[in-house]
This record gives sequence, C-alpha cells and structure tokens, in this order.
Amino acid sequence: MNIFFLIGSMAKAHGVERALADKANYMALAGHDVTLVTYEQGQHPHAFPISPRVRHLDLGCRFFTLYSLPLPRRLVAAAVMRHRFARLLRRAVDSLKPDAIVVTTYTWEFMPAIIAMRRRTHIIVEAHSSFSGDMVGRNWLERADKRLYLHTLSRCHTLIALTQRDATQWRRYIPHVEVVGNAVSFYCDDISRLERQTGRIIAAGRYHRQKRFDRLIEAFASIAHRFPTWHVDIFGEGPEQQQLQQLIDSLNMQQRICLNPPTNNIYDEFKRSEMFVFTSDNEGYGLVLIEAMACGVPPVATDCPCGPAEIIDNGITGLLARMDVADVAEKMEWLMSHDQERRDMARRAHAAAARFRPEVVMPRWEEKYMSACALPL
Repeated sequence: MNIFFLIGSMAKAHGVERALADKANYMALAGHDVTLVTYEQGQHPHAFPISPRVRHLDLGCRFFTLYSLPLPRRLVAAAVMRHRFARLLRRAVDSLKPDAIVVTTYTWEFMPAIIAMRRRTHIIVEAHSSFSGDMVGRNWLERADKRLYLHTLSRCHTLIALTQRDATQWRRYIPHVEVVGNAVSFYCDDISRLERQTGRIIAAGRYHRQKRFDRLIEAFASIAHRFPTWHVDIFGEGPEQQQLQQLIDSLNMQQRICLNPPTNNIYDEFKRSEMFVFTSDNEGYGLVLIEAMACGVPPVATDCPCGPAEIIDNGITGLLARMDVADVAEKMEWLMSHDQERRDMARRAHAAAARFRPEVVMPRWEEKYMSACALPL
C-alpha cells in the first residue's frame, strides 16, 4: 500500500504528532510505501523520530503566517495560499500515486483541496479531536459554518474515530466511520523498579482553554495545605501560559505548582511521578492518559467527552471526576491520602494499559487503512 500522512508540521511534541510518527514508522517497517506530507514544516526538526524508510515532503504553504497580516491582505493571501496548496498536493498525488491520503488534522483552509482528490485517491480522515469539541457551534453563524464543513467532510471515503462515543456522533454525518484507538509509544515492563518522586503529581498538554489546567491548579490549591509534601508539575506550551502562571501566583502556589516546557521524554517524567491528573473539557481520545498508565501512574480524570470513560475503569484503574473543581479536588485528595490503595491502583492501571501496546493496536490501524483503500473511488 502507498499511503500519504498529511499534517501541518511535525515540529511540536504534541499527542497527534506522536501518534502520527508511530503509525508512519510502523507502516513503513511493515513494508508499505509511506510519505509524510507536511505543508508548514520548513526547516524545523521533527519532534519525534521518523524512520529513514518514511519519505518526507513539505509543500511550503505556511498558513500560520497569514495571521500577522491585516484583514484585507490576509483574505487575498489566504486565497493565494489555498490555491498553491491545492496545486502542490495535486502534483504530489499525480507523481507518487498514493492509494490513500490520511488527514490527521483538518481545517477549512485546506480540506476542500484534499476532498477534491477523492477521484484520484482514497481520503481517510482521522478525528483526533472530539465531535463535540470541533463541530458544535456556539451561535447560529458558527453552526451554519459547521454544517457546511460537515458536508465537505462527508465526502471522504472513511473517517476513523478514536472512541466509540465519538464515532456515534460522527456517524450522523459521515457514511463510513471506523473506530481504532491510538497506541502508546512506550510500555514500562517493570514498574516495581521505578524511583518515584515523593508526592509528585504530573499533568501534560497544551496550555489551552480546552485542557482546563486552571481546574487542576485550583483543585490542588484547595487541598495543598493538608498535603505539604505534594507538588504539581505541568508540562506543555500554549496561549494560556501567562494566565495560568498568574493564577498560580494569585493562589500563592509558586513553590508547589510549576509550569514546565514541553519535553520529548514525557515517559521519563511519568516514571518519576505518583499521580496523573487530566482535567480537560473535551478530548478526542486522551493518549497522554494512557501513557501515564503505561508507566504505572494512577490517574484522576474528568469524565469529559470523549475518551476517559473508555480508558479508565472507575475506582479500579483510576478515578473519574465531574468537570468541576470540587470533585477533582476530592478525587485527588482520596488518592493522596490512601497510600496502599494508590499503589494498588497504579499496578492495575499499568496492567490495563497493556491493551494499548503497539503490537496490539498497530495491526488494527493497518487493517483499517487497507479496508478503506478497498472501497471504490
């Protein structure tokens, strides 16, 4: 099979980029012809290792530069860049003749150009964000825009959702929807030998409203006085970093909560931690949650759509909390104050994460890709 993986860039150490790198490497090592197609990578290095068997092609369409332009110029420049993107993608498809283009992120800027290739190759859309997070407008104008966008997406050959709950929503609009979860890149075979930092709570993700790190900060601050040896390390980057730091300062938590830059070795950080906290409003999946469990870190997670409830067996392999500060704090406090139960939950979480190991999950992705390519164009 000849397959394109299309994404803006592989320069950032985020969950989608990690999952794509793992799948591209696996497919190449399995003997498939794999091309990683980016459009705004430029000269930036890849955040995660890419196999030398994976061909890399950058289209040089740097959409992010448009936002620095005043509105009238931005509209004209955007139209020019969309035309350039469509022309270069068509040239790549005609030259390399892929059986499928796998779209791992999707925006209105370039999706019509990809759908236009549906008579030349199969279009597979991976929904790494939840339907409720991406496709539900806040007002009538946004809802109208989302309906138009859903009409465009409905012309893809296959959409792959990461959870059953998300797939149910997509099936109302997309004719052919499959479900496969992402695999962890690393699974710690023996967690008994790990040296944990006493009282270390870890979280990771983009500093973005969706992730609701403010909920974690406020929850910990409300109970911190009862647990003087515990502290929080958050790893990430994003537009809300300054607001989050201001919140930490206002709660006088500078010595107990630390915002850290993203790391390419998040597994090393998990292996040194005693608890993972996940406080998002919505998720397409929650790969970072599984990564923590794979290192034997018991999680507290908000029961948001979609992902955590399909990953955590509540009370057994982790704790699910309502999406409010008080309940998150209550679940954190229970784990912090029950040492033996926390260690037992860590072992069960680790065992449960084995079902997300690459040797279990990757063949399912390969099967879904091949099945999608068997559909008529």
